[in-house]
Amino acid sequence: MLINLYSHFAQRFIFTNGDFNYPDRNQNYIFAQVPYHRARKNLIKLMLGKIPEWRGNYSSKWLDENLTENFDLIISFIYSPCALLFGTWISQKKKCKHIIHIADHCDFFLQPKYLEAFRTADSLLVISKKMKALYEKHTQRKDIKVFHNFPDDRCFPTSDSIDDSRVFSQSDPLKVVFIGGLYEYLHKSSIEDIISSIAALHAKGIPIEMHIYGARYPESFLDNEIEKKGITHHGIVMPLETKYKIMENADAFVIPSSFNPILNSDYQYSFPSKLTELLSTAKPVLYYGPCDTSIHEFLNEIGSSITVTKRSVKLLHETLINLIDNYSARKLDAVKISRMIRKEYDMETTLKAFGAHLTHINS
Repeated sequence: MLINLYSHFAQRFIFTNGDFNYPDRNQNYIFAQVPYHRARKNLIKLMLGKIPEWRGNYSSKWLDENLTENFDLIISFIYSPCALLFGTWISQKKKCKHIIHIADHCDFFLQPKYLEAFRTADSLLVISKKMKALYEKHTQRKDIKVFHNFPDDRCFPTSDSIDDSRVFSQSDPLKVVFIGGLYEYLHKSSIEDIISSIAALHAKGIPIEMHIYGARYPESFLDNEIEKKGITHHGIVMPLETKYKIMENADAFVIPSSFNPILNSDYQYSFPSKLTELLSTAKPVLYYGPCDTSIHEFLNEIGSSITVTKRSVKLLHETLINLIDNYSARKLDAVKISRMIRKEYDMETTLKAFGAHLTHINS
């Protein structure tokens, strides 16, 4: 989402996570590890301007050497309290307006010093309506805007035609796809049920199989499940453009969300970047997770969708069999949703609205 939405407007990117410090990054990307290691020896690095942060202290020398330009706006696209405070400091030092865009909610954000940063920002953006309601309550702001990821044009089908004669068989089974990172702290107690259900149906001779694309975190997550017959884990999608061909060849997609109330307490406010992408494909999308999430709220808003909001392998069995038996009808629903996504959330519409907001804040 960061690249999709902001690459059209941003002059420079500062990223704080070393996992994204690729060697081929161009000069518009600046790596600033925040927070830096708290070891005492790093105080010298801070004083010399070699690092941007140490124990909550920031280096003006580092800033002057790495961000020599003047800016009208500083936009903090945040998922951690450290990134929030760092962005606030940069905007203050640069004497420019500050927009905060909350990518992921965490309970730390509801502490007083972080809420104060949200209240005093020139603009506060979030990625879901559920998140908007939460921060309206805690900041008393009434000007919070919602901006989330839009689908690449390559996600949309080249044709809306539906094959009414489609019949699945052992040689041509329903191909259910999960694409994206699988995180134990987000998907546990949900993705296991989906895999078990599809594997059980496959073992009974029902024409269905599952293909999983993406890394697992930790790597041992789902070790036993992906060994089941009818389940194939393909690993990380490389190059990234390959995902469009994968999506084109899929028959249906699954979006799991953990039923664990502790894990769901923060994640319920998030909006997966792939959600609008999958919905734009005109392929049926099955959501399996609790009903109090932003995902479920969005699916309800756009109309027909396939949702199972009670943890039940039996319900999953019934839903998947119904999808196989009534695929043409489900595909027709998916085509309608794809048209709605193109109308309301495509790149041109989103960027136009976002650009107008930036212009308004900067005026």
